[in-house]
Amino acid sequence: MSRIGFRRRGAPAPNDWTWSAADHMSELHDGDVLSADLEARVDPARFREAMSRAPAAVHIVTTDGPAGPGGITATAVTSISAEPPLVLFCIYRASPTAERMIANNVFCINTLASPDEALADVFAGRTHQHLEERFANGTWTKLETGSPVLASAAAVFDCRIVEVKPAATHYIVIGAVEAVSFGPEQESLVYLHRKYRTL
Repeated sequence: MSRIGFRRRGAPAPNDWTWSAADHMSELHDGDVLSADLEARVDPARFREAMSRAPAAVHIVTTDGPAGPGGITATAVTSISAEPPLVLFCIYRASPTAERMIANNVFCINTLASPDEALADVFAGRTHQHLEERFANGTWTKLETGSPVLASAAAVFDCRIVEVKPAATHYIVIGAVEAVSFGPEQESLVYLHRKYRTL
């Protein structure tokens, strides 16, 4: 399995900081890696306000497998490498979807076009639908991993998990892209100033 390490200055060797999603699930709950000995130098409210001014694409990240289906709306999503294709996203550690994604060992990033704003609210939990119930909205298919693929998505990245890292309140989930899909060019859904916008 490919290992990708994140190290703090003066941290132990990379092997002490790396987890396999399949083999070391229990270790993910042992501590707040990347936050245990960091001091907050910026007021969290001011940090959130500054981040609200950074436009971000809106995605629905899904999973399915032995642990069951799940999905969240996310903006903390980015590519890592094209050779090989790697992506990452961040998910709140207490999210019910987080444990399902790690147990299933797969996820799919569905990048939203502007017509799917209502669907973003569904997977953000604003409609209070349970994990399985959320998939009654929209049209879903599958590619390689079995994770739900939104038929109307602007772009799709179907992935298998290669690493999960705890970071403060969140997990950083890294995936190897096994399939991609994309539709015709159209306006994308972005989040800016705490509102949905189109670009």
